[in-house]
Amino acid sequence: MLYPSLDQYDVDIKKALAYGFVREGAGLTLRKTLPETEFYAVVTLAGKALSVNVLERDTDEEYLPFNVADNISGYVMSVREKAEALLEEIKTQCLIKSNVKLQLMDYCSQRFGTVPDAPWPETPENFTFKTARRNKWYALFMTIPYKSLGLAKAGKVDVLNIKLPPAKIEQLVDRQHFYPAYHMNKKHWLTVMLQKDADISLVQELLAESYQLVEK
Repeated sequence: MLYPSLDQYDVDIKKALAYGFVREGAGLTLRKTLPETEFYAVVTLAGKALSVNVLERDTDEEYLPFNVADNISGYVMSVREKAEALLEEIKTQCLIKSNVKLQLMDYCSQRFGTVPDAPWPETPENFTFKTARRNKWYALFMTIPYKSLGLAKAGKVDVLNIKLPPAKIEQLVDRQHFYPAYHMNKKHWLTVMLQKDADISLVQELLAESYQLVEK
């Protein structure tokens, strides 16, 4: 079963190997017993993908109900919960969250002398930056579900909304790194996905353009 991609994470190879992963092919693989079950999990980290399979300890055969999304029997759900607990532990012990969002927020503060504001108590992870003179938004950092961008992925992703000329927005939108604006005017705003492979220099240039456009 494929789990959320590693778009926002880097694998700490040294820590992963110490945790119990071994190198197999182009990736890393972990085999670990799921407590209080008759199964063990095979977790694979390869590129941006994280996958998990559950096998029976006695026969090494795949436990197929684990992969059937609409199977919500109590026993299957308990096995899934143990697999997900293992993944959370792996995330904590073996993965490093990329700092693209913080890097760009620091750029906004240093380049323009602006400070982040978290105006919504229910979403304290979302921040706005306003221009100095007009006191209007030029950057909005959010954490939103992948599905809000039309992507068939579980989990959430950090994004940035910036204001740009309509022609430039049309030129940039590729639905890989740049998307029609989430929750804002799509003609005048662009959403940038803040993955670890984001072109930081380009996004900084676009932030500067957004600042200048809003400050006019």
